Amino acid sequence: MFKKWKTEKDAPGSKGSGASSGAGSHAAGGASAAAVSLSGAPDAVGKSAANGSAGLAAGGATAGGASNGAGATKMVAAAANGKELQRKLDLNKIYQDDDYDESLEYKVINKDNPELPYGDGSDKIFGMENYGYTCYINSIMQALYHTGELRKAILEYPPRDAAHPRKRKLRVKGEKPRGFVAAVQAQAGVRAPVNAPKNDAPLGNPIKKPGSKVRNMFSHGSDEASRKGGSDRKSMNSSYSSTLNESQRSGSSGVADSGSDSAGGGYPPEDMELERTTVARYPLFKALGVRFYLNQQSNVTVVGATKNPADTSEQRKRHALTHGPIINLDVSFSAQYGMRPSVFTSVKDAFEAMAENSAKKGVLSAYYLLDMVKKKNANFRGAMHQDAHELLNFVVNSVIETVGEDVRARGAPTGGDAGAGASAHAADAIGAMFSGILTSETKCLTCENVSTRDERFLDLSIDLQPNTSLTNCLRMFSHSEMLSGSNKFFCETCHSLQEASKTIKLKKVPKILALHLKRFKYSEKLGRMVKLFYRVEYTKTIRIFNTTDDAEASDKLYELYAIVVHIGGGPYHGHYVSMVRTPKFGWLLFDDETVESIDESFVFRFFGDGPGLSTAYLLFYHEVADPDNYEKRRVFNGLDDDEDTENFNHQPPGAPGVDGSDNHSTISTASSGKSKLRSRLGFNFMKL
Repeated sequence: MFKKWKTEKDAPGSKGSGASSGAGSHAAGGASAAAVSLSGAPDAVGKSAANGSAGLAAGGATAGGASNGAGATKMVAAAANGKELQRKLDLNKIYQDDDYDESLEYKVINKDNPELPYGDGSDKIFGMENYGYTCYINSIMQALYHTGELRKAILEYPPRDAAHPRKRKLRVKGEKPRGFVAAVQAQAGVRAPVNAPKNDAPLGNPIKKPGSKVRNMFSHGSDEASRKGGSDRKSMNSSYSSTLNESQRSGSSGVADSGSDSAGGGYPPEDMELERTTVARYPLFKALGVRFYLNQQSNVTVVGATKNPADTSEQRKRHALTHGPIINLDVSFSAQYGMRPSVFTSVKDAFEAMAENSAKKGVLSAYYLLDMVKKKNANFRGAMHQDAHELLNFVVNSVIETVGEDVRARGAPTGGDAGAGASAHAADAIGAMFSGILTSETKCLTCENVSTRDERFLDLSIDLQPNTSLTNCLRMFSHSEMLSGSNKFFCETCHSLQEASKTIKLKKVPKILALHLKRFKYSEKLGRMVKLFYRVEYTKTIRIFNTTDDAEASDKLYELYAIVVHIGGGPYHGHYVSMVRTPKFGWLLFDDETVESIDESFVFRFFGDGPGLSTAYLLFYHEVADPDNYEKRRVFNGLDDDEDTENFNHQPPGAPGVDGSDNHSTISTASSGKSKLRSRLGFNFMKL
């Protein structure tokens, strides 16, 4: 992560090698040259030292062996030295900030939308660092980032000033160096530069980072030391590790690469059939540089791939952190937006840093966002397991309120003020995505007068029943409730307390329907909150039927696109992961720093009665714009193999798919049971 710096030493390998013709002198010469490279030598010198150290050592040992037997011992020691120095050189190269094309800083890559000149971020995949207890933030942020309409609205607000364009966030290096960078460099013997790089963009208030849990991830030995980060991982890891046999847990835990070289020093061979099937549907996988081989969970690793397929999830997380690239977002860019630092500006910073990054994939370290959430809401300040549903409400509410206040502060839109009009439109668009209206209808059973009361909502909290479905839970949500006895209703017509029936219906349904499955309930018998493992089946599509007669749109069709899963036995500990369907990459599993490509069938395994502790907690459904066309495309077309189906569904380039994505995503795989994609369902870390 540091820029290359110059050294006063002269690094040519000949300086050390020319001192003596013996084995020890040659070995020392190679080691000296490599050490100079580690202290900051230019690339050419570094390569010379790296390539020459082992050779000089071997050559010297041969010459020395001709004169006495001690040369063989020196040769072994020198070869080991050379291998260790090569490892350190590789580590040093990871954190050197290579030059990039500065012409990209203002280059417009999206000419169709002047508000998004640097792209909309739909082609980027980034994991998010877990600071030991922040998986609830990571899971919600991934679901929100991959909600296309929301991401677009946040990136577009406030409107850009065409006369004063801002730099693209090609790289965000932060105000302070990453904690694990210092840890890795200390082990590798890398000397930090005197002048650490600063962000070249206007900054807000830089913050002081605490000791990151990742420092424990670089100690040699078992993975137990790397799992001390926080209580939210312990539950998942203990159950996870119990399902693995000894051979699966035997992956190495090196510093430079958490995976062992199981394939002759390189990565395992790719599954060509798996690659062909996946790339045929989602061509942009090629741009990510993904290697198509199955990891320990029988999924394809997108971020955090190691050389050993048997490496555990924690080893892949460590690999993702050590190899990056890392977006070190510990500062605020709110000054660029003409706004004060807030939850909205922090979310916008994170979205822009990922959408505009020069890399297609990597890891986001959003510490400033974490700090802002804690600052604005005291409930999230403790280093304890938090509720992802509470965070979702807080973030969405904060975004809507901040944008609304900023629109009012900038002034009401006028006929000639296009910028103010665009701002007001953006505020309305963000608010309308999640916001709906509930109507409480109370009917007096004496006079039959009906009184109504409207209430806005951002998500629906659904009570659960054993062995049921999501549709039935929604039906029970609008089930009539009798108000009698001590709970009688005061009728304005009768002017007295009367028995009544109360029904809750939807008067306005939002574009994004977020459903909260109330898994946590207070147990009077135990005197504490417990987790409900009721089986609740959810489907790919649902129709909202419990609407009022005067609803704006009744019987709407929604499609599932994101799930937040809670892993754990109770509300006070556990782990959150999210699964999101992206238009350009299909279903992805986001587990903090790592990202994996998963099959769609894998998503429907968290109904609540499985063998482990994994249950769906939050469901995100997106309104289907064209339900008639959507239903037609779901009907079986009568073709029996992938090739015929692909030819049948072929469209001209640029033809839109069902969800507005490229046409490749609409290619059906009718015989996918024969495909290697289905083989990825055999084992997964949430099948505990």
